[in-house]
Amino acid sequence: MQIKLIFTVVAASFSMTSLAEHNEAIDLEIIEVRASMIDSRISKHPATVETFDKQQIEENINAATPAQTLKYLPSIQVRERFIGDRNGIIATRTIGTLSSAQSLLYADGVLLSNLLGNSFAFPPRWGMVSPEEIESISMMYGPFSALYAGNSFGGVMSIATRMPEKFEAHASAQSFAQDFKLYGTDEHYQGNHLTASFGNKVNDFSFWLGADYLENEGQPMNFSTANLSSTAPGASPVVTGAYQDKSETNADRVIFGANSIDSNKQTNIKLKTAYDINPALKIAYTLAVWDMKGTTDVESYIKDAAGNPVYNGRVSFNGQRYDVSGMNPAETESLHVMQALDVKSNTKGFFDWQLTLSDYDYQKDKNSTANAIASGTVTQGNPYITRTGRITDLSGTGWTVFDARATLRPHEHTVDLGYHVDRYTLKSDTHNTADWKAGNDEALNTSARGETVTHAIYAQDKWQINPKWALTLGARAEHWQAEDGQNKTTIASVLRTANYKDKSETKFSPKISISFEPEPAWGYRLALGQAYRFPTVSEMFQPLQNGATAYFVEANPNLKPEEVIAAELTVERRYDSGLIRASLFSENKYDALISQSLANGSAIPYDTGVCTRSACGFVQNVDHIRTRGLELATQWQDVLIHGLDFQGSATFTEAEVLSNEAAPNTIGNKPPRIPRNMLKAVATYRSGNNLTYSLAARYSGRQYNALDNSDVNDSTFGAASKFFVVDFKTNYKFAKGYTASLGVDNLNNYKSYVFHPYPQRTAYVQLKFDY
Repeated sequence: MQIKLIFTVVAASFSMTSLAEHNEAIDLEIIEVRASMIDSRISKHPATVETFDKQQIEENINAATPAQTLKYLPSIQVRERFIGDRNGIIATRTIGTLSSAQSLLYADGVLLSNLLGNSFAFPPRWGMVSPEEIESISMMYGPFSALYAGNSFGGVMSIATRMPEKFEAHASAQSFAQDFKLYGTDEHYQGNHLTASFGNKVNDFSFWLGADYLENEGQPMNFSTANLSSTAPGASPVVTGAYQDKSETNADRVIFGANSIDSNKQTNIKLKTAYDINPALKIAYTLAVWDMKGTTDVESYIKDAAGNPVYNGRVSFNGQRYDVSGMNPAETESLHVMQALDVKSNTKGFFDWQLTLSDYDYQKDKNSTANAIASGTVTQGNPYITRTGRITDLSGTGWTVFDARATLRPHEHTVDLGYHVDRYTLKSDTHNTADWKAGNDEALNTSARGETVTHAIYAQDKWQINPKWALTLGARAEHWQAEDGQNKTTIASVLRTANYKDKSETKFSPKISISFEPEPAWGYRLALGQAYRFPTVSEMFQPLQNGATAYFVEANPNLKPEEVIAAELTVERRYDSGLIRASLFSENKYDALISQSLANGSAIPYDTGVCTRSACGFVQNVDHIRTRGLELATQWQDVLIHGLDFQGSATFTEAEVLSNEAAPNTIGNKPPRIPRNMLKAVATYRSGNNLTYSLAARYSGRQYNALDNSDVNDSTFGAASKFFVVDFKTNYKFAKGYTASLGVDNLNNYKSYVFHPYPQRTAYVQLKFDY
């Protein structure tokens, strides 16, 4: 907490005139008053909640995107592969970075989670929030609150943004750069981040208008590879320049080039308004527009005898034949619009209520990409010259959410009663095109349609039994239905259609949390909760052709909801200047929804056919996965010397597949993307009021990409590696309202992978103005 003191010094005078002449305001330096760390955090919430506030973000994090502001929260990772990555999935202590639908993200009570799918392709809509507007970001771990849907079993992330109480204006300019070296790529990538905002409160009306512009070129996300060949080359053209290493399965392989080199420009314009109808009733409206234009380029390492780069096609390297594919450049253009209306009372008396309606609309979302495969054969030539391709259009996709909540406060109770409904709509069309750069639609190649609707009612009662004991009981009933599922795909030049029957499920989820604080310094809490996560539209209806047969892989219209039974036991010891928390957590997940790989000839899970390719991927229910572990967290003020703060966390996790009828060979394996341990530490030193230094470190342990745990080599592209990175940031307030920042992420330049390579050493410089 900071208090700014302003005194008025009056010169001694007997004259009223001279008194007015000599009035002088002296603006003293900010005096920081530290609040005691002894606080009833345990009894305030039904589960563990950790928070990073605006000051911590500014002092400790080189933040060009809101996803980066989470990086030092305990047990949290965000799969942001480069600055501005649109596929930043939240991972927690029980879910990995491929599970986008197993956690929830809210900003000012508006749902930003993209529950159209459960993979890297369906991340939260980070672009609707600027890091400069964040007041705090909080994480509630586990499915222990009835106020949230079953998707919350991985956790609920809540972003609170700023609304002005008086006139304010802000602007910032930030640049960042990295030197990236891997295989044949040795490049310098850089980007910029610009923000500007202003707001005011005039009588009962307040508003905030902000603009956020981000441009960046990321490092390669993928590489064109092939396992070492023993096939004679025949008449294939001879190439040179390829690299060789070991794959994630420890097989010898050849790397022919880099692809998915993303260059994008993103603009977020946001208007927030609020009107106090009376002192206890407020209405708020938010409009946000996200515009993105991007390209993904490719870089071929191989050249023919004449020195020309070779992209996709059949080639001869080191006397063996290879089919090179995957070097497919693309262009993307998106325009998304979000609107939210919120009306709530705040009497702080016996009864309050809140109504929230939000809508997220893909007004434009097109991806035009070159083709590597045409009619089952390898396409020869340069994709920048031979421009056959496909265009995928998601326009009309989106979701609408409505929440109504009543809060009653009878003696020693806080009772929440609510109703929730959401509708998620998928509209996806993929057309052939003769020129992917021109982007003209031709014949329809594939199409997907479908909707899910979820209705829920819930009740939760927090009973403060006495000053030491509190009991929270909750229950949530949900009715889910999938409607109008349809896939179209072109097989043997014929467009075929599959229509799926509507489905519905009704589930009931109880919750209980009991806390005990025998004295202010100690707190204990036991929480138990059940949750159901229903299949998403894309898990059921997204099409992908399997060889030449008329069924679709990766989607499965017969999926069952996944069920989670979770428990958490927390002990917290608080001191005047710090605290220590330990949480034991356990999660048993039944019918877990995970993509599994089937070998050639294996039976299709929901059809009478078999897989006709070398391998086929399907989303299937895994019978039982158990995850349990220990999370430790601590934070301290004025450690050893005044002005030095420290916070850290350690998470130790044991996750295991206990039963899987679809693939018995995976029993005993580790589920994807859950590291065995995570360690984080942040030290911040304030040298007076104008200069801060922060040094931080993050470690993530061994994990697997595949359910079969075949990725035994974790230190290469294609694997989910461990990593240890050190980050640094310093801020200097060199004049009133002006702050300069300098920072480095991955100071030690650790090379790591989340299948894709993570960024290497990245430097930041920023100038901010605040009025």
